[in-house]
Amino acid sequence: MLSFIERICQQLETITQLLEKSVQQNEVSLSRQVDPDAETDLSHLSDLLDINQVIDLLKISEATYYRWVKQGELIPRRKGKRHYYCLSDLDRQLKEGRRRGRI
Repeated sequence: MLSFIERICQQLETITQLLEKSVQQNEVSLSRQVDPDAETDLSHLSDLLDINQVIDLLKISEATYYRWVKQGELIPRRKGKRHYYCLSDLDRQLKEGRRRGRI
């Protein structure tokens, strides 16, 4: 019975060490992702396009636009019920659609 309890204690120590290691790795990865000294880049907000601008840019109908959104070809950023796109996101989505042969 005593050896059984000792094995449980050893397993608990091992689990504790693994959890501590995991927490340390997560803290390191988070510190790499979030740099508090870096300035926030808000320049992309001026490049937001609304639905009408996207339709004009792509030369598609409104029905085609909504069909592509429903099919996942275009993925809008949403604020309330309105759709917005960053020019860079739109370009990336279109390239991916062309690569897959969807657009």
